[in-house]
Order: sequence, then structure tokens, then C-alpha cells
Amino acid sequence: MFASTSAADAAEADSATTTVEFMEGSEFRADARMSESDLMMDVSFKLRVDKPNGYPSAQDITPLEVAEALSALAQSKGWPPLTFYGTPPPVALN
Repeated sequence: MFASTSAADAAEADSATTTVEFMEGSEFRADARMSESDLMMDVSFKLRVDKPNGYPSAQDITPLEVAEALSALAQSKGWPPLTFYGTPPPVALN
């Protein structure tokens, strides 16, 4: 039983460190509820940064940066951390 628990933990750790590539223009969504009230929040965003020369530049903004910034903003207002999911594939971004 201990060995299977360790294998499950290792598999979970591997999946948490795997980077998923989302298509340019993918939509990302998160929702949150306040546990002590009926408040609910739904947040979504799409990001597209044109790269005319094909290479990222210092001005490039990634979906992960936006997701982390929106989550930090929500947390600063008392909301729980937001986990954004993108499609395709339906995988957590942050």
C-alpha cells in the first residue's frame, strides 16, 4: 500500500511539472466562490500577441503572467486563488 501511494504521489508530481502548450488565442477561465457568503466570480480572458518576426520579445505577455496577475488581484480583495483552465486542452494554466 505504501508503494502504491508513493507511485501515485510521483505521478501527480510529474503531471504538475509538465508544461502544456496552448494555441495562440486560447480562452482561459476560472471561477471562485466565497465560502462564507453567496458571492461567486467567473473570470475569463483571451490573449494574443502578434510576433511579426516570429520570435518572442521583451514585450511579450504570456497567458500564465495574466493568470497569475488576475489571481493575485482576486486574492488582494479576499478571494481564494484562481486556477485558470484553457481549452484546448482542458488543463490548468497556473
